[in-house]
Amino acid sequence: MIMADVVVVNPATEEVIATISPASRDDVREAIDNAESAFYEWSGLPLRERIRLIYRAVEFLESSEEELLTTLIAESGKPIRDARAELRRAIELFRVSAEEARHILEGRVPRVDGYDYPPMNEQRLVIEVREPIGVVAGALSYNNPASTFAHKVAPQIIAGNTVIVKPSTHTPLTALLMRDILYKAGIPKGVVQVVVGSGEEVFNEFLENPKVVGISFTGSTAVGLQVAAKAASKGKKFMIAPSGSDPAIVFADADLGMAAATVVRARFENAGQNCNATKRVFVEESVFDKFMELLIERTRSIKVGDPMDESTDMGPLISEKMVKSMESFVSDAVQKGGELMHGGKRISRRGYFFEPTVIRFREFVSAKVLQEEVFGPVLPVVPFREEEEAVKLANSTQYGLQAAVFTADYKRAFRVARRLRAGSVMVNDSTRVRFDALPYGGVKMSGFGAREGVRSTILHFTEPKYYVLKVD
Repeated sequence: MIMADVVVVNPATEEVIATISPASRDDVREAIDNAESAFYEWSGLPLRERIRLIYRAVEFLESSEEELLTTLIAESGKPIRDARAELRRAIELFRVSAEEARHILEGRVPRVDGYDYPPMNEQRLVIEVREPIGVVAGALSYNNPASTFAHKVAPQIIAGNTVIVKPSTHTPLTALLMRDILYKAGIPKGVVQVVVGSGEEVFNEFLENPKVVGISFTGSTAVGLQVAAKAASKGKKFMIAPSGSDPAIVFADADLGMAAATVVRARFENAGQNCNATKRVFVEESVFDKFMELLIERTRSIKVGDPMDESTDMGPLISEKMVKSMESFVSDAVQKGGELMHGGKRISRRGYFFEPTVIRFREFVSAKVLQEEVFGPVLPVVPFREEEEAVKLANSTQYGLQAAVFTADYKRAFRVARRLRAGSVMVNDSTRVRFDALPYGGVKMSGFGAREGVRSTILHFTEPKYYVLKVD
């Protein structure tokens, strides 16, 4: 079967910027074989040597920042200020992985002489170490191609694993460039590989090949569930970073100006294409109209345009398909009683641009925009009367990634936070807050498998081994 080339399009101009021959099933098998061969030597290196190479990679990534920046912007449409921040984050992930590894992999000496069974434990010395598991395969998202590359690669290779990643076909160029920079820094070629191609073609081989022992996936909940099920059926370790529909609750005593500014940034950054973007807002009825005024004022100030312009706040969506998706969400919302307060349509210019959109509801309804994950710049706002109602509305979707509560009453903030079904709750802060070293994930359909983060990734994709020495 002849597979179609992967065509990479600049979403801001609709121009083709690259054409890549996709990896065949045989190409993927060859990459897996290379990763397995490289694993034995790489995992046998002293940790200090892997740390030295990671720090060298950081230097090379930093010196290549301008090339990475233009590549990232061209294929993702991310505004230059946001793209620069993502690259800083990606590079820091490599540095943090090297720093954390010394502590996470240091091992321990359990006091087995504290246990009666088995007998004669006082004559034994037990040493626990953590060892890498082997070849790990990962899938990257299109919305943050540099930082997801770093999350899938840096903790794995510092732990001693080898890794193969499949970038989104929308944004493969950043991953390919980062791979090449790692090679220049001295990372062996079999240790980090990138395969570009059909998700089904590539990932089926990852899931079925017994030489791949771990799977790390970032993407939609629907696909993540399929990946988790197949990985589990093959006895592979898996880590899934799925979807979210993060709510923000704004109480009447909150700093409304600050809350509005925070919500607007959290919703419309990267054209709303973030898993932990604020996707639904619930506002106490007594300040609902005032909050809407502030929200609309902030939304109107967003500059949509050329991603290379330093003054641009919001760029395009990734594809024509996503523009159509936003049109569908808006149409459904309006049919079900939502009022368009700002935006609501495609911007008449070249590229996949959609207006920052705010939809006001006077009561909660079963609109798709309030139930599904909206991966774009559409924000629904709904009033509530009582705290109990706010919690119920926030918990009303299948997702539970992150949430935010805005109030001056910290007793109420923590009371509400305890009742919200979410992996993290921010008080007077953005749902976009994420600490890359710490476990990141949620509950319900936003949380299955291990949570991603430098520490948790290193722990999850290494195994404890015990050395038992009889000393008497």
